Amino acid sequence: MPSAGPRSFRSAQAFLVRSADAGETDRRVTFFTRTDGLVSLMAKAAHRSRKRFGGGLQKYFLLDVSWTEAPGRMPVLESIALLESFWEIVTDWERVRHADHLLELAAALFPQPGPKPKAFDVLLAGIRSLASGDPPPVPARKSEAALLAVAGWGPNFSACRRCGLPIGDISTSPRGRGVRFVPSEGGVLCGNCPGGEGTRLSLGAVKTWSALQASSPGVLARVRISDIILEELQLVIPKYLEYCLGRPLRSLGGSSASENP
Repeated sequence: MPSAGPRSFRSAQAFLVRSADAGETDRRVTFFTRTDGLVSLMAKAAHRSRKRFGGGLQKYFLLDVSWTEAPGRMPVLESIALLESFWEIVTDWERVRHADHLLELAAALFPQPGPKPKAFDVLLAGIRSLASGDPPPVPARKSEAALLAVAGWGPNFSACRRCGLPIGDISTSPRGRGVRFVPSEGGVLCGNCPGGEGTRLSLGAVKTWSALQASSPGVLARVRISDIILEELQLVIPKYLEYCLGRPLRSLGGSSASENP
């Protein structure tokens, strides 16, 4: 039997990540929240209670979500208020795919409970960028790089991971201007180091990725990614993300290296 105890009330800004039927009338809903991270709630009578939830149980809305918690019981969703709509996303299938990717990514990288303000701000910036009409791969790569950094998995681009040659000195090394990104190294190898593993990147792509790791929404908005550098980043960031997670994400069909900007 569930243990008795007082109920507590919680509320937070949130995005709906996923939902599923739980019986004939209820739904189990999972939100990514600013103050509590990933939260799963029971939305009782969700199929019947238009008054309580209205059309709020939808993705691509910034919501204010309220719920109650009791010891030994699944938290119960009490109310939803719409703060901002990004419904423009649903007018284009590629925006939908990439928005779902960002929601899935945030949930995968930050499954543990607790405040996630930086990650939430990056997610919000990415969703806004998609709704505003930016080419979907651009906010996807920006958000991936920033969220990896917030999660502590951002690559180290200060120097070659093997010989220690500083990135700033690689352009003057005898082996030229490129480097190789190797996921298992968590960074790059310079042309002086032997071996053929990794994916070649220009120093411009390395500098761009490094800038995106600042994770500030203001910085992300200011970083401009050329088509050439975007093509490079699409070959490495999604694959590195899969390496860190140990599995592909479903929303973009696994690695999105074949996407077109």
